[in-house]
Amino acid sequence: MTFRQRPVIGDGTDRGDYADAFKAWANYRQESAREAAEGGRAQDVETGTLTIRDSPQARTVTSADRVVILGREFGIEGVGLPDRRTGMITMRISSNMGGQ
Repeated sequence: MTFRQRPVIGDGTDRGDYADAFKAWANYRQESAREAAEGGRAQDVETGTLTIRDSPQARTVTSADRVVILGREFGIEGVGLPDRRTGMITMRISSNMGGQ
């Protein structure tokens, strides 16, 4: 998986276009149609859970970033705290890019 972030430009108030930031091992589980219907989400939006190994780079991921999975770009809806027991970070992702 490739994570994409917007680099800071100039004095730190502006950001550039999304660019590849780093690659990481990850496990993606797509949300089922039943889970989406129960959650009241639109059926044309693919959502799921992405689990990555905890690392200094992984801790830089925020909901402003994106991730590319098999050539498809997803927006990150939320990032969980690192789990000390498993050494993983879980995040919610969606094909809905939030108007960007």
